[in-house]
Amino acid sequence: MEALLYPLILGLGRIETTEPLRYNGVFHYLAVLPGYPDASTLRRFLERFARRGRNSFLRLHDTWRATMLGQPSQAVFDLDSTVLTVYGRQERAPVAYNPKKHGRPSYRPLLCLEGNPQDGWEGSYHPGATHVSTITIPLLERAFPKLPDSIREVRVRADAAFFDHKIVEFIEGKRASYAIVARLTRPLKSRLSGLRYRRVSPGVWAGEFQYCPLGWPGPRRFVVIRRPVPQEPSAQLTLFRMGGYSYEALVTNLTSEPLHRWRFYNRRARAEWIIRELKYA
Repeated sequence: MEALLYPLILGLGRIETTEPLRYNGVFHYLAVLPGYPDASTLRRFLERFARRGRNSFLRLHDTWRATMLGQPSQAVFDLDSTVLTVYGRQERAPVAYNPKKHGRPSYRPLLCLEGNPQDGWEGSYHPGATHVSTITIPLLERAFPKLPDSIREVRVRADAAFFDHKIVEFIEGKRASYAIVARLTRPLKSRLSGLRYRRVSPGVWAGEFQYCPLGWPGPRRFVVIRRPVPQEPSAQLTLFRMGGYSYEALVTNLTSEPLHRWRFYNRRARAEWIIRELKYA
């Protein structure tokens, strides 16, 4: 375990990059280690640990987190999924949607991070062809019971992969707040040009309206951010451009000002950094 912890402290993002530590006598002296294992040994250890020690380690982590966080009153759940490409014949890794490695088999990890300390709260691992909407509610069913009794408010942030009325209804059923990127379908796009916008920041206009997407049980609040196209928009939200403007939309039950809701969602970008580190570890 020490051999895995020290690279994290040193900022080494991949197991392969630990190889120089095998030959660094100064590091061995300072860390009080007799030596350092090679990358293949570390990988074999992780494989055995995943089978035998995972559940015990998760319980230890949950206990540690509860002790370190103290008694917070608010929690922020950042939901995200990614595509993990594999290069072989790994079990349950079908060829599915893969934006960067077309035609390659993959897995689909699903993660729930706590947005304040950026700690891993809950997660699951699935075949690459799994649709996010079918696995999110089971993950949330495990995530909510882990909240300490001191929590009075829960907010959920997620990208357009989680734009699903069942997910929204589940979050509402937990009396939690949410800000989820809306998929800009044709009926939703048709509302953007006629919406009344007001300037909320230099170069930024906001509007909101009630709308019931097809198949949803009732209307929800949608917040739209409009900006001139020359200004580089945020990568996660921008899905549509029209008439010299870029449009970004959220479905949300937050009651603050539109700009505040938009900024609250954009702070989710830190989750992307963590997922990138996990993918290449």
